[in-house]
Amino acid sequence: MPVVEVTQLRLRGVAPDSPALLQNLSSVRGILKTQSEFYSCIEDPTLIFILGLWPSLEAHQDFLASPRAAEVLGPQEGMLEFRWAVHIALDAMASLPLEAPLVAMTRRQVTDDDLDAYDKAFATEKQAILESSKHKVVHGWRLDAAPGTNEALLITGWETAQAHAAFRARQTARDDHHHIAASALYENLDTNHARNMERSST
Repeated sequence: MPVVEVTQLRLRGVAPDSPALLQNLSSVRGILKTQSEFYSCIEDPTLIFILGLWPSLEAHQDFLASPRAAEVLGPQEGMLEFRWAVHIALDAMASLPLEAPLVAMTRRQVTDDDLDAYDKAFATEKQAILESSKHKVVHGWRLDAAPGTNEALLITGWETAQAHAAFRARQTARDDHHHIAASALYENLDTNHARNMERSST
């Protein structure tokens, strides 16, 4: 089952628009053939995200456990510090809102008791997002979540971070019972907005 990897990394003494960094990232992409896209965090420019497609979760894990990983990723060690990685099922990179000027990545924690209710509430939330942003919406359950936990990853596309904030404000201001019902069913672990590093550098 194909999966998309979303990895957060912290920059070590290098700017997100550094030609050396982009060359390094694109070189690894070419070797691994993951069709990766690189994003710079708006809220914290010292953070970047790598979104890449793997044939399966096991394929990525096997690579990381292999001697080849040190050879391929070694040149990045001086530039990047690993923070976290999340994998969800995804058929193709084209399913992501990569065409959007900005993407929002939100991690949510949901209890076992709330799973069914969350799924139903999210169906309504997704429709509202599509109507407001006009970009693709990707939502999936984390395949490598800690035992006994349920973590969802939501990836949406927006014109600006302000447009996303305005959408959330409208949902709350109009006392939308679907929005309130959905937000009561999860803990928001993390939300980041980011721009494509290669597109920004052109």
